[in-house]
Amino acid sequence: MNEYGIINLILTGASEHGAFNWRFVMEHAVNLIILLGVLVYFLKTPVKNFLVERRGTISHEIDTAQKIIGEAKSKYDEYARKLQAIESEINNLKDTLHKQGESERAELLRQADAASETIRKEARETIVLQTERARREIQNEVVNLALGNAEALIRQNLGDSDKERFVQEFTKNIEDEKWHQSQH
Repeated sequence: MNEYGIINLILTGASEHGAFNWRFVMEHAVNLIILLGVLVYFLKTPVKNFLVERRGTISHEIDTAQKIIGEAKSKYDEYARKLQAIESEINNLKDTLHKQGESERAELLRQADAASETIRKEARETIVLQTERARREIQNEVVNLALGNAEALIRQNLGDSDKERFVQEFTKNIEDEKWHQSQH
C-alpha cells in the first residue's frame, strides 16, 4: 500500500475488504484524545503562564502608551499656552513699539517746531542787526559826503586863511559828532 492509500484508508475508515472499520477509527480517536489530554496536562501551565504573561505585557504596553499619550497631551497643552503667551507678548511689543514710534514722532515734530522758531527768531535778530548796521553805514556815508560838499563849498566862498580855519573847525565838529554817534 502506498502513501495515498493510507491517507485514503484513514479518511474513509474502510479496510481493504470495503467494510467500514470502526475499530481503526476508535483506536485513532482514543490515541488522539490521549495525545490531547497529555498535551493539555503538560502544556496547560506553560500556555496559561504564557497567556497571563502576554496579557500583562499587552496591559503594560497599553498603560505605557496611555502614559505617553497623556504626557504628549500635557506637552501639547503647555506648548499651546506658551504659544498663546508668545503671541500675546508679540502683540504687546507691537503696541509698545507703535506707541514709542508715535511718541518719537511727536518729539521730533516738537523739536522741529522749536528749531524753526529758533531759526525765525535768529533771522529776525539778524535782520534787525543788519538793518541797524546798514543805517549806520548810510549815515556815515551821508556825513562823509556832507563833509566833502561843505568843505568844497567853503573853500570856494572864503579866502585862503578863512577857508583853512573853517575847514578845520567844521571837520573837528563833524568828527566829534560822528564819534559820539558811533558810541551809541
